[in-house]
Amino acid sequence: MPGRTHMISVRLTDAERRKLSQICAVSGLPVSAAIREMIGGVTIRQRPPQELHDLYVEINRIGNNINQIARKANAGFATKDDMRELLFLMKAIEQKMAKVAEQ
Repeated sequence: MPGRTHMISVRLTDAERRKLSQICAVSGLPVSAAIREMIGGVTIRQRPPQELHDLYVEINRIGNNINQIARKANAGFATKDDMRELLFLMKAIEQKMAKVAEQ
């Protein structure tokens, strides 16, 4: 990888190795990335659950659909069905956001 030209080897105790493995397991980071983050003073956080990621993806997809309808409306081509779908999608976003806020 460009810019990363130095490789180091470090000896750890069993306890240190377990701690590093635990940090990597919880964060989802590989060992090298976790070490670089810690050297940089970054607080390593727990990786969000897959369910939360899936909700974000779904909200993003719905948002894209809303944007398409909004562009159509701004161009003067929106129908009543488009507006009904827009309201439906906006309610869906609200429900998904409420679900995300619960977590």
